[in-house]
Amino acid sequence: MSRPAVPLRYAARLGLVTAATSRSVLAASFAWVVVLAALYAADAGPPLPALSFTAVALLPVAAWATAAHLAATSADLRAVLTAANGRLRVLGADAVPPVAWLLAATAAGVLANGLLDPHPASLGTRLLGALLHLLCGAVGIAGGLALHAARVTRGVQTLVVVGGTLASARLAALPPAGPVLSTWGAGEEPSAAIAGWALLGPVGVTAMFLVVTLGIRRRG
Repeated sequence: MSRPAVPLRYAARLGLVTAATSRSVLAASFAWVVVLAALYAADAGPPLPALSFTAVALLPVAAWATAAHLAATSADLRAVLTAANGRLRVLGADAVPPVAWLLAATAAGVLANGLLDPHPASLGTRLLGALLHLLCGAVGIAGGLALHAARVTRGVQTLVVVGGTLASARLAALPPAGPVLSTWGAGEEPSAAIAGWALLGPVGVTAMFLVVTLGIRRRG
């Protein structure tokens, strides 16, 4: 079997370099710093509600960073990679830079809480906060991939992501934001069933977006 013309590991590295130098990705990163600075400029309250809020806020910012990365990557290169490696593997390569960005943003969110929130918190609280950031951010990444695959314009993407996040935040049972904000975000200790839904709901939404992305790319 012949080797692909452009190995995916090189394409992923190229994507990381492109993302690091993209003004739009830098703008998304700056926006995330502004969100954290605004929240912790005053007493943000107990750590877990504050972490829950920043986790939900990370969703649209992660979608923004994902859209910026995908827009900066050559469509011709993506077509060559798809022909050589298949859609699933190329989707994985496309996700590498946004996931790397999400890991850094999650670390920044948890670190800001630890340094700037005057209220004490256990290690378990910090870990749960980090998990919530990763789950909500993953929804943003998957949503960004799906909207890009559907060739939705950047302006409409913004409206869809922000509108969807706000709608989910207002409905307590609608993941990813609703169950997080209505439980830990409200300072309440959820039951095992509700906690499970708050954690598994974002996983389901992320999986749905990824399936939609693959389906659209297959038809394209």
